[in-house]
Amino acid sequence: MASLATASPERLQRFFEAATLRRAYDGSDPEPCDISIIPRVVTPAQAAEFAAICRPIVAASLGRVLDVHAGKDHVSGWSLDWITRSVTQLPDQLVGNVRLDFLLEGGRPRLLEGGWVNLSAVDYAPQAAFALLDVEPQLRRMFIVQRPAEQFRERLLEQGVRRLAILVKEKRSIYSQHDWELIQEVLAPIDSVVIAEQEFASIRGGDREILVHGKPCDAVYLRSLDGPVAFAGPHAATNRQTLAMLLESGVLFHDHPLTLLVEDKELGWLVDRDPGLDRVVPRTCRPADVPREDASRWVLKLRDLHSGEGVFLEESEMLARWDAPDAILQERIDPDLFPVRTVHGLAGDAVADLAVHVSYRYDVARRELVTAEVGGYFSRFSLTSGKVNLCKGGGIVPVLCESMERMKTHAATPA
Repeated sequence: MASLATASPERLQRFFEAATLRRAYDGSDPEPCDISIIPRVVTPAQAAEFAAICRPIVAASLGRVLDVHAGKDHVSGWSLDWITRSVTQLPDQLVGNVRLDFLLEGGRPRLLEGGWVNLSAVDYAPQAAFALLDVEPQLRRMFIVQRPAEQFRERLLEQGVRRLAILVKEKRSIYSQHDWELIQEVLAPIDSVVIAEQEFASIRGGDREILVHGKPCDAVYLRSLDGPVAFAGPHAATNRQTLAMLLESGVLFHDHPLTLLVEDKELGWLVDRDPGLDRVVPRTCRPADVPREDASRWVLKLRDLHSGEGVFLEESEMLARWDAPDAILQERIDPDLFPVRTVHGLAGDAVADLAVHVSYRYDVARRELVTAEVGGYFSRFSLTSGKVNLCKGGGIVPVLCESMERMKTHAATPA
């Protein structure tokens, strides 16, 4: 791996071309996403650690969703609490893919937040790692690339899904389109049909299925719902009407809309439900409970803004929003730095997260997590701030998973 930090311009160019061919990079974007050639490696021990951490987080989160729906718990100050009242009938199972975003602090994983609906970079981000294996084929002897879309397919096949409707936004980036197109390719033999917000009114509900462009679909993937913003913009009314129709139809959701309730940036309830998570989940509190002069010890987040849109790290930005009704403070993490060397010619030690995709199946009646498999990883970096969101100027770090079986085979092979 060290040689990649000093890769020749020719090698970097080959990586750039492979990443473009793999649809991890697209120069036609006005602000194309940067990619580092130096990969993050997940060892078997690290993979086991993340699997052990993620399972109780998923179990606690889905348990809370059902408790909120049953009126045994409540979501205070979260603008999507109306979704609880819209769900009149629970499915037999909650099925989906959650992305849990971590920073490493002294080698220890610390949870930043979880994304449950409308996840970005599900499949185009792993393409960067495949591009690296294309130009460095010797790495295939010891490393593999995990694609979350493969576990996505397995969950749908378990439910007997034949055709999936992918509901997408009217305005979308080049990368978001690459993402769901790649997902469509991986889902085979499951067929899929894409429909954008401006066409939602044409969707017709049925009995445990819907009709999209005249084709029956027995499952839905909500790429159009990105938290409160989806119900406040130009398509707000149609999105809400469409969601009501989908819920009434009884169609299977991959990522049920109820899980939007745990996209809340306030995560203190995780420790309340499972005290063992206190080492992983940073403390959170209300700004009113903290003296303003202590702002530098915290990060301010606005609960009603999607992902990196609502995260503020600079003290002046935080103080300007200190009294916002949807503001919460999260304990500031001192992240481990990660070396990057990018196709845009940047190099240095960056803040880099590790997002873990977990494919889950949860039995609603038994309140039991049936499956919670790590389906893949995604890493973003920033050389300019602690905010690693791609829409805010961050870039991608390829993630390779160390394979024990391949390592044994390689060690037994004569030089």
